[in-house]
Amino acid sequence: MLSRVFKVDVLQCENCGGRMTVLAFLTETGRGEEILEHLGLPATGPPKAPARGAAQLELDERPADELRDELPNYDS
Repeated sequence: MLSRVFKVDVLQCENCGGRMTVLAFLTETGRGEEILEHLGLPATGPPKAPARGAAQLELDERPADELRDELPNYDS
């Protein structure tokens, strides 16, 4: 299913190009965290960054006729 979604062969090693094998499917909640902690790996993702405000754009107060003259002409 992942290969259909991402258009990549998920069982092909990025380093050597060899085939990888699925060792297990985790179906119980929390088991992945236990395994990662046992291996000494972080079991949580990085902290979320605070939300940024929207960029404030300055509006050009000139009439549309004046602005239209400044548009590039791609037809010529």
